[in-house]
Amino acid sequence: MWRAGLRIGALVGLALLTLVALACAGDEPSQSAAEQQPSVAEAQPEQEQPQPEQPAEEPAAEEPVQQEQTAPAQPQEAQAAPQAPAESQQRQEQMTPQEAVAAGTRLITLFGDLTEIVFALGVEEFLVARDTSSIYPPEAEALPNLGFAGALNAEAILDFEPTLIIGTSMAGPPEVLEQLRQAGVEVLIIADLLELDAPQIKIRLVGETLGIPERAEALARDVEARMAAVIAAYANPERPLRVMHIYIRRGGLQLVSGAGNQAEAIIEAAGGIDAAAEAGIVGWQPLSPEALVAANPDVYLVMDRGLEVIGGLDGLLEIPGMAETRAGEGPYVISMPDLYLLGFGPRLPEAIADLAQFLRDVQSEIESQ
Repeated sequence: MWRAGLRIGALVGLALLTLVALACAGDEPSQSAAEQQPSVAEAQPEQEQPQPEQPAEEPAAEEPVQQEQTAPAQPQEAQAAPQAPAESQQRQEQMTPQEAVAAGTRLITLFGDLTEIVFALGVEEFLVARDTSSIYPPEAEALPNLGFAGALNAEAILDFEPTLIIGTSMAGPPEVLEQLRQAGVEVLIIADLLELDAPQIKIRLVGETLGIPERAEALARDVEARMAAVIAAYANPERPLRVMHIYIRRGGLQLVSGAGNQAEAIIEAAGGIDAAAEAGIVGWQPLSPEALVAANPDVYLVMDRGLEVIGGLDGLLEIPGMAETRAGEGPYVISMPDLYLLGFGPRLPEAIADLAQFLRDVQSEIESQ
């Protein structure tokens, strides 16, 4: 049994920071732009984390890797549907006279989660450009694309005459950010946030910066309520499954995610156990047959682009040690879009619910054997 790109299919018996890479750039590591600046919002310092992979210059829709003899079901569009224009207009009408983005604001967002937040707040008309990871909602792709957020060009950005740039710690290089500040552009860099409250924190920071804190607070509370409902529905199952997150990229990069990473919080919220953390793995560690066999997870969690890089499910199971675990013998694999799961944006509750439901499906399959 496996799920790719949020689609469920049964195959029983058939076989985040500087490691980011662009498909069009060969997945080369990028430099972090985290700096101590007056306009930088900081979280507690964390080790560098692999982040959701940025798509190619003109990204195709997330699709599952084709598997023999199986046609995946349709995705759960209702959970991840973008806001309709009417809803955006309604949010605008609800804004009080004191609660408005300043006239003349020209905004650039530098990572997909931040772009998604701006759309969710209903103030996307102030966006003048975005980075290449900003592909949700689909309307975001109509904006000019500045390319990879870690390899910015100051002149190209200044051509859009921005007044405000909001980015993650991936944005850079640092000297480009400094050029932009010296040119009079306000630059807000939001430090890495790896806990389940990350979406709410980012929403509130973006709202405060744009001058719409009440609207941001309403959205943050909505995310909190949805997250609480998901956790209440799926946490503490009678027989939790042990899940291992494998991070794969071009160039042979294969890592196991352990304690302290995004995946640990996500897996636990979905009612699972982080198999790598349970086995004593901390942070990001190279994938090895010994680590796989020792942890012996029930389920593998991978990202769509990583699975595509290695040739789908068959390629995944050809990695040494991968087929010698309970997850590999099933095979029980879930593949999800990078930004949807690891971006920690407004859709995080729905992403966790998708993962939780898959784990329930796997448990039911195991019990039926």
